[in-house]
Amino acid sequence: MSSTIILRNIIRALFFLAFQVLVLAQITLSKEPFSYIFIFIYPLFLIFLPIKIPTWLSMLVGFVYGFVIDLFLNTMGMHTATCVFMAFIRPALIQFLEPQGGYKDSSSPTRRSMGFIWFLRYAAIFMLIHIFFFFSVEEFTPFYWRKIVFYTIPSYLISMVLVMIYSFLLDPVE
Repeated sequence: MSSTIILRNIIRALFFLAFQVLVLAQITLSKEPFSYIFIFIYPLFLIFLPIKIPTWLSMLVGFVYGFVIDLFLNTMGMHTATCVFMAFIRPALIQFLEPQGGYKDSSSPTRRSMGFIWFLRYAAIFMLIHIFFFFSVEEFTPFYWRKIVFYTIPSYLISMVLVMIYSFLLDPVE
């Protein structure tokens, strides 16, 4: 990996971290029926990691990234566990969505480089798994599956709106 790719990803991580912690975490949706909606934008950093990054490195990056988010949001390892899990399954997801001719290069999987439909499918699956796993870790038991689904669906929908807005307004150039 070149130093420009590393620098670009560090800046991207800091941007998503700051936006999640300073803006989205401060939005309190405490009025019913919105009290169960949590907005996630920070997984975009993991989504935009280069396609050919080794799994061990993405898991290490996911651990550090999730740990820092946990420090700021006081969530005791929930974001760390979720980021490491997503970094672990990311290669399988990328392989599952691989185009017929394969990937042309090792750039980041952005809307611009992969096309809108591919990116929408990738981001939608990634975010759904991420949010569902996060709430599963939060509850830590399958007995509350209704609550997990009840929290996952609206949080997923709102988060995906933000992901799509970001991908159209600030689509990263690789």
